[in-house]
Amino acid sequence: MESSTFLKRSLVLQGELQKRTYPNAFTLASLCGCSRSTAMRTIDRLRYEFGVPIEYDESNRGYYLTNLDFSFASLPPGRDELVALILLSELASMIDDTSLQQALSSLWTRITNGRSDVDHDLEYMRNCFSSETTAIAKLADIDLVRLLTLCHRGQLVLIKYRSPWRYEEDKEYGGMFERLHFSDGILYAMFKDQRNRQIVLNVSFIKEVEEVPELPPLSQDDIPETPSKPFWLEGFGVWSGQKPEIIEITIASPASRYYSAQTWHAEQEDTWDGDILIRRFPGIASPELRRRVLSLGRFVVSVRPESILEQMREDVARLAVLCGEE
Repeated sequence: MESSTFLKRSLVLQGELQKRTYPNAFTLASLCGCSRSTAMRTIDRLRYEFGVPIEYDESNRGYYLTNLDFSFASLPPGRDELVALILLSELASMIDDTSLQQALSSLWTRITNGRSDVDHDLEYMRNCFSSETTAIAKLADIDLVRLLTLCHRGQLVLIKYRSPWRYEEDKEYGGMFERLHFSDGILYAMFKDQRNRQIVLNVSFIKEVEEVPELPPLSQDDIPETPSKPFWLEGFGVWSGQKPEIIEITIASPASRYYSAQTWHAEQEDTWDGDILIRRFPGIASPELRRRVLSLGRFVVSVRPESILEQMREDVARLAVLCGEE
């Protein structure tokens, strides 16, 4: 259940409610392998968007069904599902396939039937919405389907990789792809090599992928005694193999109001000190995070921990030289 979807989380919650175990956000997060905030959003969606009759019991510190005869099977698609369909129709417009368009129109009519808050005409909705699909379209150029197939099969591969940030020559890795993640126009791959290390790779830097029946043997010096356990989290578009810290960014007005409407991290927590926004979330001092903070300019009040500031000072010093400052 680690990669649980909203539907799966809903079914898990349904089971606990029907067993009268008084589940709460911590219970659901533990059972589904998701964060507490994700579990709480699931509960809130079921209560306020889908009208599931649940209430919180203070004495049992959990939720219960006020109507035990309620059927979860009757849940209609919610806003997220309708938004996904609108986005799908936009992407499908890039493909010259009338049968696909007809299928989408049929699906739209079926799932919106009986709902007064949405329009049933998919063509009309498409005309009222547009998006920049260039970044998503780039996925076709890097053979996404093949990489997903390799992930699914657990196929052993040898790859040639060259990162302009780390290597001047091609580097070879042997192992298998475990997962792909697309964010901010970049496709990342989580790759496990034959030394049992999990490595994050930018797929655009992969020069060659060769499927092999087995990997070349490691020399005794290359075999790790005890592989270190990585700390995996998603934040700012990439997984990290470092142990996360609690990042705290304090932003002054008027930028605070602007950025308060943005989601930087799924686990972010925002508090206010007057008109100053204090944003906390788990993360590391990644290049993506440093660029994000530097883009705030004079509206940054403070940044924690010190490790991020140290690296930002180096970035700023190099920019100062470029700008002719001592």
